Amino acid sequence: MTRLLGALAVAFYAIHAAVHVARRQPENLLWVCHLGSLAVGAGLLLRSPALNAVGAFWLCWGLPLWILYLAMGGEFMPTSLGTHVGGLAIGFVGLRRIGLPRGAWWKTVLAWAVLVVFTRVATPPAENVNMAHRVQQGWETSFTSHPVYIVMIGATGAALSLALQFGLPKLGFRAPAEAA
Repeated sequence: MTRLLGALAVAFYAIHAAVHVARRQPENLLWVCHLGSLAVGAGLLLRSPALNAVGAFWLCWGLPLWILYLAMGGEFMPTSLGTHVGGLAIGFVGLRRIGLPRGAWWKTVLAWAVLVVFTRVATPPAENVNMAHRVQQGWETSFTSHPVYIVMIGATGAALSLALQFGLPKLGFRAPAEAA
């Protein structure tokens, strides 16, 4: 069942990716939420608790931001439900099945930082993938400095990841050896 769920999370990514490729927007394959679903899927297929946790934690960061983006008039794509909601749900099932590894919070933050640097180099500024190029439209009055904005996103994500790392065990999520 775990591998089937992993394949489903990868399929959510692939379906959404196909839409972006068809729209000639391949850079959008690199959004942290989309890659979160892919990481969840790969983590479950490879039985890697760390990879699954990073993907699930990224989706916890991204889901509220995606909802805010939609509330501010952003484009809704039906296939994005699979990556954002489906990937997150599968990620949490994965955390139950293969475990919540120690250090998942800092691995999540480190992987995000690497991804932001990569997307800044590899994607066009106009798309602002992972907010790597500038403050997200609509937030310019709150954040006049892009570096401060990125640090705030990272710090908020780190705080959320720490809360998940230490809060989920109180809800019955166990370390990998105990999860099976």
